[in-house]
Amino acid sequence: MFGNAKLSTKKLYLIMAASFLIILFSSLEVFMRVKDPLMFENWVARAMSSGDLPSGYTPVFDDYVVAELFRYFFKIAIPMGFAVFSYYTYVKLRLSGIFIFVWTVLLAGGLAYTVFELNFGSVFYYLIVAAYLLLIGAVLSLSGDMENVRKK
Repeated sequence: MFGNAKLSTKKLYLIMAASFLIILFSSLEVFMRVKDPLMFENWVARAMSSGDLPSGYTPVFDDYVVAELFRYFFKIAIPMGFAVFSYYTYVKLRLSGIFIFVWTVLLAGGLAYTVFELNFGSVFYYLIVAAYLLLIGAVLSLSGDMENVRKK
């Protein structure tokens, strides 16, 4: 049957490692952003010039930290969810075409969210993009595992 392929241990470890790398590099990047006072000053200048804030309101450091933590959560939600669901698939479920399709689309969305930041000055940007590509490659290779089981 087409959906009877089991997630291999090797693929699970690859998925977990790539997800871990995305979360690690995202964590380091947000740490570097929050600790740098110049980044905060640039953020305040952009926020003030955008005109989105009420007149007379000057953002404080807490606003900056909250904004960065929201960005951080959105960046790690997809790889974190994928790692947890992949483990659950390894333990309890089997692979299916819908699993591959849904997670490929979600991971491509996470990659697009990262790429459109256009943060070329950060080494973490390139490492996160590389880890996303590794993760998408791992998911797409699962369809080959399903085909091999189907041919047997």
